Amino acid sequence: MASKKDRTLVRGIFAGAEEPSDILVDNGVIAKIRPAGRGTPALGSKTSIIGPTLFDIQVNGANGIDLQDCSVTPDDVCALNDYLAEQGVSHWIPTIITGSANDMVHGCRVIAEALREPRVRRAVPGIHLEGPYISPEDGPRGAHDKKHVREPSVEEFEEFMRAAHNNIAYITVAPEVEGAIPFIREVVKRKVRVALGHHNASPGDIERALEAGAVLSTHLGNGLQGTMNRHCNPLWPQLAHDGLTASLIADLEHLPPQVLRTFIRAKEPKRVILTSDCIHLAGLKPGSYDLGGAAVRLLPSGRVCLSGTEYLAGSSLLLLQGVVNAMHFGGLTLKQALACASTIPGRLFGLKHRFTLPKEGAKANFIVFTITKSKTRWRSKVKAVFIGGEQRG
Repeated sequence: MASKKDRTLVRGIFAGAEEPSDILVDNGVIAKIRPAGRGTPALGSKTSIIGPTLFDIQVNGANGIDLQDCSVTPDDVCALNDYLAEQGVSHWIPTIITGSANDMVHGCRVIAEALREPRVRRAVPGIHLEGPYISPEDGPRGAHDKKHVREPSVEEFEEFMRAAHNNIAYITVAPEVEGAIPFIREVVKRKVRVALGHHNASPGDIERALEAGAVLSTHLGNGLQGTMNRHCNPLWPQLAHDGLTASLIADLEHLPPQVLRTFIRAKEPKRVILTSDCIHLAGLKPGSYDLGGAAVRLLPSGRVCLSGTEYLAGSSLLLLQGVVNAMHFGGLTLKQALACASTIPGRLFGLKHRFTLPKEGAKANFIVFTITKSKTRWRSKVKAVFIGGEQRG
């Protein structure tokens, strides 16, 4: 992919600041930062915002590329990586959902092959297996195919690891299913993080999973029973326990605004990760599409529904929009919301990359974007992206 390396003047307000600044990028390095002048910048404006690049820990696909499709190729993964970079996402974790052993092994192999490409290797710290060791019950199972849900197997997991060339970053597990707790212990020994999700676990099950090494809740508030006991249910223990970081889909569809704000208050920003959990429809125009053989509709609001119903069928969110939603509806400052989509997940997954604002003498790693109000919602728009000194969007 061609890079744009020259002298570029970028203007915008640093996240958390009040006045705009000018950034001179010289051959990919930040040569100078100064108060905004009167001249016309090549990129940005006095009202643009400058923030760190983003890290999305759960991506199923985007821009028409579906990681769950058995025909997906390493070139598709590379193209998806480039598309996400243009949206300000410098780091991401591809997700393989519950499927047959052959399909999941194939997905792991394809992504492992793509990781041989240096730009993908720099961006992707590993794979997320969302299943197949989740609840078989309707409700907690979500859209995962029941016929492929199964009890945890260390032997099968090792097969996934071999196919992925040991590049599995984390796995989502239901802690109440038979064999889950010893499985979690074994996976943690292999330096793979464990998340709790798509489950109907008791408080005791969740506590045992934490003792075994679980550290994350996958898209908390979703993948649950529609009707639960008001006090004894899987939600409260995960909100209450400081040992669990919670990933949240801030599209305002999976979590209504008041729920998003409440979850963030309960976990505190330092234990919140904003993720998109986007499917291949993210970035496409509203209309009718196919999702794993099911007819779905992508509405102008961004909601993805099974055709003829209001039932959610995935997320079309792009992460920067989730950041903006979390700021305006979740009670976060912009700086906090950006951290929840960069620094906090980076720390959990041990990334060496530091998601910081531009500094003189450093390589250019930042995004330039705008926020505008459209009816009842706030919309984000990427104006420019610099990753590793290269202009990507």
